[in-house]
Amino acid sequence: MDYTIDTIRPFICFESVAGSHAHGLARPGSDEDLKGVYLAPLQDILTGTAPRVVSDEKQDRQYTEMGEFCRQLMLNNSGALELLGCLGQEQQLHAAPWFTDFFRRHNFLSRKCLHTFTGNAEAQLKRVLSTHAKAVSPPDESLGLADFCRVAQGAGSLPLPTWLAARGLGMNQVCAAPVADCPQLFALFRRDTAAGLLGRTGAAVATPQLDGTEPFLAHMQVLAEAYSRHCRAVAQYRRWQQERNGKRLQTELDAERGGAYDCKHMGHVIRLLHMAREIAESGEIRVKRTEDAAHLRAIRAGAVPLDDLLAEARACMDALPALYAASPLPDTPCPGDWEQDLARIRIKLHTMISHE
Repeated sequence: MDYTIDTIRPFICFESVAGSHAHGLARPGSDEDLKGVYLAPLQDILTGTAPRVVSDEKQDRQYTEMGEFCRQLMLNNSGALELLGCLGQEQQLHAAPWFTDFFRRHNFLSRKCLHTFTGNAEAQLKRVLSTHAKAVSPPDESLGLADFCRVAQGAGSLPLPTWLAARGLGMNQVCAAPVADCPQLFALFRRDTAAGLLGRTGAAVATPQLDGTEPFLAHMQVLAEAYSRHCRAVAQYRRWQQERNGKRLQTELDAERGGAYDCKHMGHVIRLLHMAREIAESGEIRVKRTEDAAHLRAIRAGAVPLDDLLAEARACMDALPALYAASPLPDTPCPGDWEQDLARIRIKLHTMISHE
């Protein structure tokens, strides 16, 4: 069987809207995502040919095989639990009766949600802070290798361009020779060169053959690791500029609106932490946001200062361990013999289809 969105349609046992539409926070232009669960044919399960997940190219529609879905629930995966939280709710588009009955019999919630939901929130927060750093403090793309070369001057050192300017020298009037057993340390000499001290590309120290008559000037150290980090930062920044959602960032990085951060993902941080608290307090997965909907919409609009949100996130994270310690939830999922139950369902459905 060729597994595609179309070919698994008869095997889909649960389907729901997802993302902002599931949370009740959709805005004009928000992507309309669908997620669900499918039950692969028994023969493909036995031969190991059924894929764990089937999705379209844009990942807008994604369906997880039932066995894999339950394994994710056993880990208290936040995404799987969020999808399960749509079962029987207004987000649900379709649910096979056996699927609903299965999850009436098997409860996967546990205190592991503390780690999975906060872990997801911390990953989103890392993304927010990375975007924030790139937006407000982009790397200086004008810097080159010369800016990472330090020339010894008395008990200290000077940047190579400063040292050259102080002596009235140009790059083509100095040459270098490596100092033995001292990595990235060079002796500088006075000599006119066509390629220049850093070669024609300016990306590496040129070390031409010297005849021994050149006057010694100073010692220079190349901060190679710092230069490499800078080059990586510039490359990442340029890639980020190419791949970022420009329409979103035009508003979300607007400092006048209290933005300068990725509001979409910061909203995910706060929502995940609120959901984690609700699970500890009520044992329920509340996907659609009600009590905090206005707050989450304000975050999405860039109307809440980032410092305030970071403080809120930290306060939530600090409070959650005590809530989970007091929660009646088990330490780990205790869904009973779900694997045997699922095996019986697979065999029963396979038998029914074979007799049709």
